Amino acid sequence: MRSENPVMNKILDAYKPMWSLNHAISLMGWDFETYMPRKGTEERGVADSQLRILHKDLLLNKDFVGLVESAKKMGSLSDLEKGIIRVLNREITTQIKIPKELTEAESLERIRGNMVWREAREKSDFMMYAPHLKKMIEIKKQIADKIGYEKHPYDALLDKFEEDLTVDDLDKVFGALTSRIQRILKKLVDSGSPFCKESKLGKSKYDTQRVDELNHGILALLQLDMERFRMDVSTHPFTEAMGLNDVRITTRYEGTDFKKSISGTIHEAGHALYNLQCDQSLSVTPVEGGSSLGLHESQSRFWENIVGRSLPFVQLIAPLIRKQVISANQATDDELYLYFNNVKADCIRVDADEVTYNLHIAIRYEVEKKIFGDELSVYEIPEFWNDRMEQLLGVRPTEDSQGVLQDTHWSSGLFGYFPTYTLGNLVSAIIASKMRKDLDGYEEDIKGGNFEPIREWLRLKIHQHGSVYAPKTLLNNTFNEDYNPDYFVTYIENKYLGS
Repeated sequence: MRSENPVMNKILDAYKPMWSLNHAISLMGWDFETYMPRKGTEERGVADSQLRILHKDLLLNKDFVGLVESAKKMGSLSDLEKGIIRVLNREITTQIKIPKELTEAESLERIRGNMVWREAREKSDFMMYAPHLKKMIEIKKQIADKIGYEKHPYDALLDKFEEDLTVDDLDKVFGALTSRIQRILKKLVDSGSPFCKESKLGKSKYDTQRVDELNHGILALLQLDMERFRMDVSTHPFTEAMGLNDVRITTRYEGTDFKKSISGTIHEAGHALYNLQCDQSLSVTPVEGGSSLGLHESQSRFWENIVGRSLPFVQLIAPLIRKQVISANQATDDELYLYFNNVKADCIRVDADEVTYNLHIAIRYEVEKKIFGDELSVYEIPEFWNDRMEQLLGVRPTEDSQGVLQDTHWSSGLFGYFPTYTLGNLVSAIIASKMRKDLDGYEEDIKGGNFEPIREWLRLKIHQHGSVYAPKTLLNNTFNEDYNPDYFVTYIENKYLGS
C-alpha cells in the first residue's frame, strides 16, 4: 500500500525488511514441522535465533522508532494508518524491554526443547522433558517481568496472543462457562443421549491415501485458492502464513477414526481462509493477517464445528465419505452426524468434542496461571493436571502422553496461547448467531455446497480488516459484544439437549 502521508510511507518502506525476515522465519517454522531432517535441529536453532535478533535490531533502530513516534502524534491518520502504528508501537514497546540475550535464549530453547518434547511424548516420560520445560518457564518469567504488568505476571504473556487480555477477563469467562458446561455434560450422560453412544466408525481403520483424497475433496468444496494455499502432513496440525498469498496448513493421519483428520483439515482451513480473505492492500504491512489468536481461532472453530459438524454439512460430504472410507460405505447420514458429534469425556484435547473441549482449556489455563503466579512448580504439574482432569471431566490420564505431554505449545514457549482457543469457541458462536439472522438460506446453502454467502459475510465483517483493529474493538464495533459465553452455552444446549 501507499499512503498520502510521507511519514507512513517511510514507515512502510522501512518495515519491508522486517516483514521479509518474518516471512523467512515462518517458512523455516513450517519446514521444521514438516520436512526438516531431525539432525538439522541445532543449525536451525541458530538460524532462527539470529533472524529474530536481526528483526529486533531493525524494529528498535532509533530512526524507525522515531518515525513511529512521529506518526503517533499525528491527528489525521486513517483507521488503517492508526492500526499500523498501534501494531508497531505494541511490538516496539514490548521488544525494547526484552534483552537480546533473552530473545536468543528463548529461540534456542524453543528448537531444542521441542525436539526433546517429541521424544518424551513418544516415550510418555515427563521427567525427560521437565528440565527443558523448567528452563523455558524461567525464560518466560524473565520476559514477563521485563514487559511488566499491572496485576498478574501471566497478563504480560496473555497480551502477546490476545491484545489487552488479562487474568481478570479469563476468570470471568471460565467462571461463567465451566460449571455450565459440566452441567450440560452430566445431563447428556445421565439421559443416555444418542450423542454419547460411541460409533463403531471411530474404531475402524482407514486407507490414508483415500482419506487424503477425501480431505482434498472437502477443501475443493470450501473453494480455497490452491494457487495461494497448500496442505501437508505433520504430527500436530497447524497453519503457517508466509504472507497473504502463501498460506500452508497441515493435517494428520492416524489410520483410525477418520473424523479426526477431516475435522483437523477443516479447522486449519478456517485459519487459512482468514489470511486469504484479508484485503490485498494489507500485504507486506504490519496489519496483514488476523487481529488476534482468539479471532483466528473463532474462524477455525466456526468452520470445524458450527459448519463442519452440522447436519447439512455432514449430508453434503456423506457421499465423499462413503466413497473413500470402506467402513463407512453403508453408514446413513444420521449415523455419520452422530459419529462426528459424539460426546465423550476423554484425556486428549485435540480429539475433544464441542461440549467438553473448553474444560480441557480450563485445566491448561489454571496450570499456566499457577505457574506464573509461583503457585505450582514444574514437577507438580503432572499431578495437578491429572487431578483437575478427573474433577472436571471424570477421567484421569494413566500416562504422561495422555496428560501433560500431549501438547506442543509449552515446548515452543507459547504460554498464554491456550485460552485463545476458548475465546475462539465463544466468538464462533456469536458469529453463528449473527450470521443466521443475516443469511436467509444459511442451512440450505451449506447442504448445497454454496459457501460463497458465508465466506463473503466473514470477509466483510472480519477478514478484510486484518489486524487494523484490536480484537476487543473489532468485536464491539462489529457485533456489539465482548467474550460473552452465553451464545456458546445456548448453541450447545440447543444442539445437544434440544432446548
